[in-house]
Amino acid sequence: MALNDTPLFTIITVTHSRFDFLRQALKEIMGQTYKNLEIIVVNSGATQEIIDYLIDTKVSDDRIKIVHFKENQYSDDDPLAVARVCFNAALEIATGNYVFYQSDDDLIANDYVEKMVKLFKDDPDCTSAAGFVKCMDGTGRLLDEGPRATDYRPRYMPGHLLALNKLCEGEYGNDVLFNAPGTIFTFKREDLVKAGGYHMAVELSHLYGIVPFGITGFDETAFLYWRRHKDQANLKILAVGHVGTVESVSLIKDWQIEGRWQVFGKDIARYVVRRMLENAYAWAGYWFVVSVYHFRFKAALRMLKDAGRSFYFWRKLPALLWIEKKQFWWYLRPKLQGIRGSL
Repeated sequence: MALNDTPLFTIITVTHSRFDFLRQALKEIMGQTYKNLEIIVVNSGATQEIIDYLIDTKVSDDRIKIVHFKENQYSDDDPLAVARVCFNAALEIATGNYVFYQSDDDLIANDYVEKMVKLFKDDPDCTSAAGFVKCMDGTGRLLDEGPRATDYRPRYMPGHLLALNKLCEGEYGNDVLFNAPGTIFTFKREDLVKAGGYHMAVELSHLYGIVPFGITGFDETAFLYWRRHKDQANLKILAVGHVGTVESVSLIKDWQIEGRWQVFGKDIARYVVRRMLENAYAWAGYWFVVSVYHFRFKAALRMLKDAGRSFYFWRKLPALLWIEKKQFWWYLRPKLQGIRGSL
């Protein structure tokens, strides 16, 4: 294969303390069938064990670049700053034709990059690409999620139709065409930079700020293994009452979402913004109810502070309180039985 047939592919990951997961992730990345890689690892105040490992690994594989931050860029007060600071620090030094962010606790199949590059090469109009998500636990065991219910979509489709389908949960089509971590998308680097890089509402910025404005590619045989475990970042963020409401709302203004969507018509543009707001506040309302029922009152207060001024937050709250009440008692019953049995 000629050199001009192998565009440079950049993979970005950020690490702090999950050493075993990081080693597994990098092993799969370095072992890709597609070799023309730029691997950028951001050390976000990582443990010395991780730092030593990264330095040693860089010596053995010159495709690796390391960005060092002395202090961890995550904080409970500003948990999504990692995207703003770490992701964009990596993007600044990235030189690949294509850029993909992978969490340090996830894995990709060894031919994942090869299949992403092929999506771009087979259709010059393709501006974003994604594979198919499979879930695994902390040990790497695949989880049985039952019959596949989503992500039935063609190899190529207009990105705005995919975004509208997800935004409206299937209203623009009979099936939900996308149900995966938003960071699963690979982008042309020039498009990612032009769009604004990595916003703190990173998944929404990808799905509604970049994907719609081109053709999006999909290969259901390219697997990303999304690890579910007790230390995963989204659970940590939820535990402190952060559901991204402020960042989601700011994305609409920061990236001028309504203005960008005008190319599809003014009505569609207004509709997209309204649905984004509805979804952001409804999501906050759902987790507010869950937090209250699980006695996480500090987290609930934060959600109330961030979202409580919106009508969309309160609109579905009575129904959510009733629905989650059943889930709460199902959760509480074995605990009460355990207490009763110990008396």
